[in-house]
Amino acid sequence: MLGVVIGLLLLGILLLLLEILFVPGTTIVGVGGIILLAIGIYLSYAYLGTIVGHISLASCVVVVILSLVVLLKGNTWKRMALDSSIDSRSLVNMSTQVTVGDRGVTVSRLNPMGKALFGEKMLEVTADGEFVDEAKDIEVVKVEQNKIKVKIV
Repeated sequence: MLGVVIGLLLLGILLLLLEILFVPGTTIVGVGGIILLAIGIYLSYAYLGTIVGHISLASCVVVVILSLVVLLKGNTWKRMALDSSIDSRSLVNMSTQVTVGDRGVTVSRLNPMGKALFGEKMLEVTADGEFVDEAKDIEVVKVEQNKIKVKIV
C-alpha cells in the first residue's frame, strides 16, 4: 500500500507541474493532479495511519512549493518564453520613401504588383493596369498612403 500511495503522490505532483509549466489554463491535467494528490493523501491517512498521513501531506505541500520556487527563480521561464520583438511597421507612409517622378528599375515582374529598386531602396510597387517584365525602367506616377503606382518609361 505504501508503494501505491507514493506512486499516486508523485504522479499527482508531476501532473501539477506539467499543468503549471506546459498546459495553459485549467485543464484535465491539473485537475487530475489534484485528484491524484487527494486520493494519495486520503489513502495514507486511511490505511497507513495518522502519522504517515501527516508526513505525506506535509511532504506534498513542501515539494510543490519548493518546485514552484525553484522554477520561478531559475531561468526556466526565460528559456521557455519568446523574447524577440517586432521591429517592422505595417503602414509606412510611402511618400517619405519616393516621390512622384522618381525613376527605378523593376526587380521582379509586375503583374500588377512586384518589387522595384529606387536607388538602394527595394519597394513594392503596382503597375497601373499593365504587366511589366523585370529589369525595365519605371517612373513613379502616384504615391498613396502605402501604395506606389508606376508606369514604364
